[in-house]
Amino acid sequence: MEADIYPFLTFENSAEAMDYYVQEFGAKIIQRTPFTEEQVENLGLKVDDLAKTTVVGEFEIAGHHILCGDATMTTPQASSLVSLFLDFGGDVAAAKGLFDQLAQSDLQRVTLPFADHVVGRQLGQIVDYYGITWYIAAGTQPAE
Repeated sequence: MEADIYPFLTFENSAEAMDYYVQEFGAKIIQRTPFTEEQVENLGLKVDDLAKTTVVGEFEIAGHHILCGDATMTTPQASSLVSLFLDFGGDVAAAKGLFDQLAQSDLQRVTLPFADHVVGRQLGQIVDYYGITWYIAAGTQPAE
């Protein structure tokens, strides 16, 4: 049995978060579907403008699809249990370019500078505005 796996990020305002990823990461928005009146009623949510809500959104960063949606039960919390590992393969320049772009913004925090790493590749780590940890890596692993 095979299945695809996609990160699904939960935000208080996914539409706003998707715009952040477009601005900061160069993401491309694939789609965003607002909640319907019936969904909001069934969930007991108080919503002023359905058009600003997101039941499911999808965006792409460096060719990888990420799903997201608005929180419906509690305020989302950042976690260090899961990180996103963005692997640029052998394209070190692309990885370093994105890392440097993110590192220059006050909306992210560098937690590991982009450099040669013990795993035999170049990588760096950034925590984004929403508390999501990103590893950005490239290079080939040494042959054993």
